[in-house]
Amino acid sequence: MTAPGPWVEQWLSPQRFHTYMLLAGGDRTRALDLHEWNTQLNAALLHDFAHLEVGLRNFYDRALMSAVQPGEAHWTDPASFAALFPAVPGNDARTHADLASARTKAGGPAAPPGKILAELTFGFWVLLTSSRHTTLLWNPHLEALYPAGSQRHKIHFGLDDMRKARNRVAHHEPVRVADVNNLIRRMRRYAGYISPDLRHYIRQTSTVDSLLQSRP
Repeated sequence: MTAPGPWVEQWLSPQRFHTYMLLAGGDRTRALDLHEWNTQLNAALLHDFAHLEVGLRNFYDRALMSAVQPGEAHWTDPASFAALFPAVPGNDARTHADLASARTKAGGPAAPPGKILAELTFGFWVLLTSSRHTTLLWNPHLEALYPAGSQRHKIHFGLDDMRKARNRVAHHEPVRVADVNNLIRRMRRYAGYISPDLRHYIRQTSTVDSLLQSRP
């Protein structure tokens, strides 16, 4: 292993490496090992997030197909989307902008729905359970996807918390073992809402648990 000389601070910045030095009790070698472990753990979490995000996207897509307007083929088509997300001033501007951006990235007006959906962010799907969408989305389309008695605000809180965690992970921030344990339990619970088999598959293919056990 390359000795953790001054090049480490030049690479990571003194401030970032100092965080790991504190965790390592001033041991430079262990601090660098902790940074490497954190990088691997973040990558493993993003792997699991990717499976959950694709599952959630298709979970909601199937449910929203019941909202397709006559003469249209998909809920992202103009009239259907406008019915789900009325363009009221001060409301849903971001949702409309997100769809427009996704459609452009997918190839323009003639882009197939599958490509458009793939360009929508995790944040878009999380927003669908926010309070503003209770009447037009949650009550008629999304509530039935979750266990009986599920409360919209609790479902939304869990999704939004995962969104924030995903952003932290994607920006390579240091993670705490306790936070990761809570996160993977929540991710697997939501995967189970989509499909018990998906929950099992994510657990089978994940390396998060083994990495947590091998912390330097």
